[in-house]
Amino acid sequence: MPYVRTRLGRWFYEERGPSTRGGDAILLWHSFMCDGGMWRHQIGPLSALGRVVSFDGPGHGKSEVPPRHFTLEDNADALLDAFEELGIGRVVVVGLSWGGMVGMRLALRHPHRVKGLALLDTSAEPTPRAEKIKYRAFVSFGRRFGMPHALADWQIVPLFFSAKARAEQPETVERMIRAASGFDREGLARASLAVVVHRTNILPDLGGVHVPALVICGREDRATPPIHSQRIAEKIPGARLVWIDGAGHLSALEMPSEVNAVLVPFVQAALTA
Repeated sequence: MPYVRTRLGRWFYEERGPSTRGGDAILLWHSFMCDGGMWRHQIGPLSALGRVVSFDGPGHGKSEVPPRHFTLEDNADALLDAFEELGIGRVVVVGLSWGGMVGMRLALRHPHRVKGLALLDTSAEPTPRAEKIKYRAFVSFGRRFGMPHALADWQIVPLFFSAKARAEQPETVERMIRAASGFDREGLARASLAVVVHRTNILPDLGGVHVPALVICGREDRATPPIHSQRIAEKIPGARLVWIDGAGHLSALEMPSEVNAVLVPFVQAALTA
């Protein structure tokens, strides 16, 4: 299986499309509690535009448990390790939730490596204090007991999927929960601390992002409510905001046709800009 070495351990990746060492690429980074398979409806259309590299995040999917606790800033810096090994020059980032958080930090910390940002259902703000307390409890429970299906149905599914998706796409919901239940407990815990508990506020810094930006959000997103996407779009100069009616947090999974209709033309334009 293809792996790349980074300061946060070895990451599994999938690559599609034409590859030129040192050239541009489309970077896909998934949501917390998902893996690269989350992009199964996007990787085909995007690979027709150029090289696509999709990673499993630290402690998720087939990637290793990170060797230490990490931050989202560490995560963005570790991408440079992957770029070096894979011969990637600049990227158009397509990131949902966790992926958007990493993408924004990559653009702020290493702007010369980013050509565009497609930010789906994400946030540039810290988690509210009350929610941090709840998530710390989940982390502690998950380290000991994993994620029982009943707990996932009660707490995770309503956060990640709209009522429409839960009713009409039960197989999509079940596939996501089954995959997440198989992730390493410690890996999931360390990622949870980075993505949710220790997330910093970068919203005031987004005026310093000077690449094309597309912000997409499901109107029924309960994990990162739409106001977060609205604030991101207001801060990044020239950003375009698109709402996906009826979609929840995992909009790219729930309503791929609607997402792809705006995502694919944006990525194409960003690559050729």
